[in-house]
Amino acid sequence: MMSFSRKLVGFSVVLAFAVGPATASELGKAVIERLGRVEPTPVPSPVPEEKIRLIASFTMQNKPNGDSVITFEAADFGEKKNGQYRVIAIEQYALIEPKTEALELRDRIVEKIRALEQDLLDYVEIVGPPRPPQRIHEMGGAGSAGAYR
Repeated sequence: MMSFSRKLVGFSVVLAFAVGPATASELGKAVIERLGRVEPTPVPSPVPEEKIRLIASFTMQNKPNGDSVITFEAADFGEKKNGQYRVIAIEQYALIEPKTEALELRDRIVEKIRALEQDLLDYVEIVGPPRPPQRIHEMGGAGSAGAYR
């Protein structure tokens, strides 16, 4: 079992990027909340739409000293019958200093994120550890010694 501090070392992830370029059919679709019909707006309101909400992005930044910043973006879309979408509203949220009524929910979210972190670290052990950045001359690109062999 890895120590808590080891889990935090060097861990910075954008959730959508964490598992690589997987398609929706491979991993399932995003959780979408259906909110009913979009209230008509004054002209030009083109066609009737259904309003949906989803988490558009999720970012977590951990530091070796134990500090974590967790942010996410929720977005409302208008869904037309022909499968097209338009953005209605977008808002950024952070799990820092939530309203009093959200404290318990924030704590549950953080517990789940910590469990996800462990799963992601287990994934790294299977797929391969992070690699140190390469120096330009080690990449073999134009202008490096390796380019003229």
